[in-house]
Amino acid sequence: MAAARKLESLNENFLTCSICTEGYKDPCTLTCGHTFCKGCLGEFLKTRQDAIRAKSIPCPYCRQMTRVPRPDRPVEEWVKQIKPSFIIQGLLDTFGSEKVTDEGGSEKLCASCTQLGDRTEATSLCQDCDVVLCTRCSNIHTSLPVTRHHVIQELGEDIKATGKGKILCKEHNELVNFCCKDCNTSICQTCCIISHRRCESVVTMKSMMSEMRSALEDNKDKICRQLERTRLDVMDHQRQTERINLQKATTVLEIKQVTQEAVDVIKQKEKQLLEKLNQMTAKQSGQLRGRIKSGEINMQMYQQHIEYITQVLKSGSETDIFDIYQMCQSGTIEAVVKADVNLETDVLESKIRFVKQYDAQKFDKDIILGRIEHLTYDTECQLVLRDTIDIRIHGDKETPDPADVTVLVVHGVETLVVTDYNNKSLKSFYTKKDKPRHSKLDFSSAPHSVTRVRDNKVAVSFWSHNEIVIVRVTPDLVLQSRVTTKKKYRGLTASSPSTFAAGCEDPPCVDILDVSGRVMRSVSRFNSGKNLICKPCYLCATDRGDVLVSDAGTDSVYCITPEGDVVFTYTHTGERGLGGPVGITTTSTGHILVADYSTHKVILMTAAGEFVRDLLTSQDEIAYPYGIRHDGNTLYVCTQRNQILAFQWN
Repeated sequence: MAAARKLESLNENFLTCSICTEGYKDPCTLTCGHTFCKGCLGEFLKTRQDAIRAKSIPCPYCRQMTRVPRPDRPVEEWVKQIKPSFIIQGLLDTFGSEKVTDEGGSEKLCASCTQLGDRTEATSLCQDCDVVLCTRCSNIHTSLPVTRHHVIQELGEDIKATGKGKILCKEHNELVNFCCKDCNTSICQTCCIISHRRCESVVTMKSMMSEMRSALEDNKDKICRQLERTRLDVMDHQRQTERINLQKATTVLEIKQVTQEAVDVIKQKEKQLLEKLNQMTAKQSGQLRGRIKSGEINMQMYQQHIEYITQVLKSGSETDIFDIYQMCQSGTIEAVVKADVNLETDVLESKIRFVKQYDAQKFDKDIILGRIEHLTYDTECQLVLRDTIDIRIHGDKETPDPADVTVLVVHGVETLVVTDYNNKSLKSFYTKKDKPRHSKLDFSSAPHSVTRVRDNKVAVSFWSHNEIVIVRVTPDLVLQSRVTTKKKYRGLTASSPSTFAAGCEDPPCVDILDVSGRVMRSVSRFNSGKNLICKPCYLCATDRGDVLVSDAGTDSVYCITPEGDVVFTYTHTGERGLGGPVGITTTSTGHILVADYSTHKVILMTAAGEFVRDLLTSQDEIAYPYGIRHDGNTLYVCTQRNQILAFQWN
């Protein structure tokens, strides 16, 4: 029972393909370390045309590419070229005894007796041969010289892995106990004779145990160190996320407070207008009520006169008619009519009107509650020179020549990191306790590009040296590691925390490297087949993972995907033409900035590679700009005046 549960857990957690969710069938392991069935991986590859164009197999789990050894073969055969996972297959073979330790209570028959036509119940398991045996056959098995040292266990016991399980060759059904170093594969004795007789380095597995154990221990130590570094990075990112969330909550409260203050002002204006309206209407209503009362009295008087005249006319009395006639002649009735006319005129001239004194569109533009800094900017904005940074420090033997620059914020301190080509050094400049400070790290050859790898690390490339150096910024500079490369790289950018994109001039190409310096992919020709890359001086990774290439050899700017597909190409002549593009960087909005060395300009382009305008010219004190870096609201430009100019968006 316990053995079955353990085997079930092993199959579920380690021996199950994550694509088909079933036990591995012909397992193979990619370079990233993830294992899949070859059939499942082949079906997945058919859905990834971009990977087929890149002649690589993508990992369905982490998306890391595995280079195909022979991409000239049909796509259907690419997965077959991946080396099989002997470790996983070994686990499958070793723990294949699961079929004889099931809980269903089915009868287990001795393998040897079954071959002879008998049906004898099995009582034990040979872990080396992976067969079940009855008591008699088990005794014979342990008495033979060839199998006397095999591990025999009772079926009722918990099956324990002894580490001595053998793997059988699928082709010859023999024990796999040899290794061909030339082909990097494990083989049986028949394989040695038939398929590997011309190989020079065929050794026994046993002779390689010490070497393999040492290599595994080294890899284990590396993974443990990487695990610890990743854990610290994750904790640091979590702290940063908490700070961002706290800043967001504080900013939300501030925005709501300012908005409420604006609403309170508008409400106060509303109250004042309503009070004034009430005062005006109350005064005018009072005047009208007085006039209404007078009108009602006059109406009663008119009614009395009308009734009196009517009665007199009906009576026919000459005396009464004469008295009324005298009243009309005296002007009494006319005076009453004139008074009524004046009352009507006063009522018509009494008016109240609200005059609107604001335009809704203009109101929206004029009301400013505040601003959120470093989020975006208008392409029509201008850059204003904020600071001039002299990188000359004590101990420099040559005139400083800043080749590239980047910016980091370490423990709340903004730090400028610069490569000094002439003095073969990397320098950092920062302010601490209101005092300017600097640090210097010397090299044996001249550094060229510097790129930020993580929040407190940078990577440096050397124009004439096969090496990439990783430096920790505290904000002082501390050498952390050296990565040996097969080529001399000039341009360098971190396309991800674990990969670099590097530009090489001989041969001209852009390589995608892992952290160990291994070339994962090399791009020299685009899909058209034309070799456009000539002199990739500077590189810059975009937020989408593409790579911007500043090519001084063709006076062009390219944007390519990690697989080598072209996103856009910028090559112009005339006023918009480039004359030696070098430094390249991006803004928070995705716009592209390019330093043009010969024309003394920094140009602004859209994220799609369309020209916008000349951002900086010689009139802005720009002379032979080289490396550039945009950070937040500031653009840093390296010049041949031994200075770095810091421009800020106005």
